[in-house]
Amino acid sequence: MCFFIWSPYLASANKLILYTDNDSYGSTNQEKIWYIAFGDPALAKFLDLKVPTQFFLLDPTGKKNKIVLMREELFDPWFNQKRIAYKTKLMVREQGDYLLCIEGDEFLVGRGKIIKPLAKAVFHVEQELNWDGLCGFELEIKVFTRPYGLPVGALFWGQVLYQGEPLNQGEVEVERLRLKLNPQTLLKDSTGAVNLPLYKKTTKLDQRGYFLVNFEEEGWWVITVRLPRGVKTFGNQNYPFELQSHLWLYVYPFESKKKPKSPRKKISN
Repeated sequence: MCFFIWSPYLASANKLILYTDNDSYGSTNQEKIWYIAFGDPALAKFLDLKVPTQFFLLDPTGKKNKIVLMREELFDPWFNQKRIAYKTKLMVREQGDYLLCIEGDEFLVGRGKIIKPLAKAVFHVEQELNWDGLCGFELEIKVFTRPYGLPVGALFWGQVLYQGEPLNQGEVEVERLRLKLNPQTLLKDSTGAVNLPLYKKTTKLDQRGYFLVNFEEEGWWVITVRLPRGVKTFGNQNYPFELQSHLWLYVYPFESKKKPKSPRKKISN
């Protein structure tokens, strides 16, 4: 199933959004709520999301666990209205690192592209175990830097895999999620347009699919890779088809320790 979004810019900006109210940590036998939405994370431009095709939680041993999605709403500041989103309540009994894996439906976006979005995030529960696991997506980012406990300025190392093999060319896009935003405050470039490269940075893959990125602000960030895969038919027309895979992670503020001020000495006359 597809639905129409009449905006050429959104054809490259839309992503599956995956986050929680705080960081990606949890405790055993304690509920943690995750939210799933659709739109442009950096610009807080949100759209209605249809129920994803697949959604599951991989435990530290690689076993799939069913999860339940419940309808939620996310406010879109661009059109001053609420958008359809979803949430899931996770509660696990064992320590370790869990993978939340979401496979979105196919979307016809802009005026001529069909995208298939995939998204994952690591749910860390008390013990480091299997944080470098894979959801098994056709297009996926493999992590070589632990994807949690990251401070502002941290260097992150990953690799893009297509059908289990390194992707030897392409690029990744990195951006921060903004849930609340006044569109009028977005910074402009010298032409008067929104300075998109300021909000979305791009890094090329090397010949083995590796990349390095960093993060300048605290909050939720997404690393995205796109891969054109021929054409697909919708209605009576053929459209370019593109896979998109997203890795979501949380970045902590970096607080430097300030030296205590030494007491002033009294100067005697």
